[in-house]
Amino acid sequence: MELRHLRYFIAAAEEEHFGRASERLHITRPAVSQIISDLESELRTPLFERLAHRVKLTAAGQALLPRLQAIMGDIDDALAVTKRVGEGKSGVLSIGYGSLTLLHSLFRTAIKQFGETYPDVSLSLLEIPTFEQPNALASGKIHAGFMHFGPSSEFFWNRRTDSVLEQEDTALDWLPIENGGLGVVLPIDHPLARRTSLSLSELGAERFVVVPRSSSSPGYGPLYSLCQQAGFEPKIVQEVRSITSQLNLISVGMGIGLAVIGRNFTYPPSLAVIPLDKVDYVTRFVFGWVKGQRDPVLDRMIEIVASLSEQR
Repeated sequence: MELRHLRYFIAAAEEEHFGRASERLHITRPAVSQIISDLESELRTPLFERLAHRVKLTAAGQALLPRLQAIMGDIDDALAVTKRVGEGKSGVLSIGYGSLTLLHSLFRTAIKQFGETYPDVSLSLLEIPTFEQPNALASGKIHAGFMHFGPSSEFFWNRRTDSVLEQEDTALDWLPIENGGLGVVLPIDHPLARRTSLSLSELGAERFVVVPRSSSSPGYGPLYSLCQQAGFEPKIVQEVRSITSQLNLISVGMGIGLAVIGRNFTYPPSLAVIPLDKVDYVTRFVFGWVKGQRDPVLDRMIEIVASLSEQR
């Protein structure tokens, strides 16, 4: 018995006519009649009464039809789901991001576009700092992540190719989104907030709010190095764990901070973000995933991020 035998039976039963069933199935009438006969022989019971101008289900056929219809419905649903998963239109996708990512317009647009285009994909967003994302990727906690790297992260980059980075023994493929620079973040009412640019030496008397483990903006080492080059040591008054916390404390006057600037980064209106002159500090914003571990759902997100990156 083959699956097609059961499909032919359902068509003949629903049409109550072998000829109409053959038209529906796009095969010859003798082929339908032969398949039904083979099925009846295998079951050792008649399924149809052959009348002059039509066929009619026997009691055995009537018992078989609804069960087969339910089974075939389940099979069709399973095949449809399988096809959608294979096309990346259904499934599960977990994406990591840091607090700095929330300030970039591409992230907001990509997530919104993905949700609207692929509503049957279960999309999860997990707030994970860049320095923790490689482990999250390696363990399968996330499938991909939006990550930020500063100059001090250069040793992560594999020199053999421009599209692979290595961190904590995890090789990642990545898609570049935007390179950024370094600016100073001030409360909007700060005396320097109206300036179009600043030199680091002008900040010697300021108090700094720092994210020590930030992968993009200067933590302790880079901050001290930059400030010492400008002729002073920074006065650090507060340590925080995220860019969001840093910005919130700066907005209430706890101090100032150094942060990534770029064309597509947008900071809260309660803050002024001023570019720093003559500071060589390049940051990279990328979308990364474990090398060799892609699936159709992740491919759809990569396509969206790539398209938005090109538009920018």
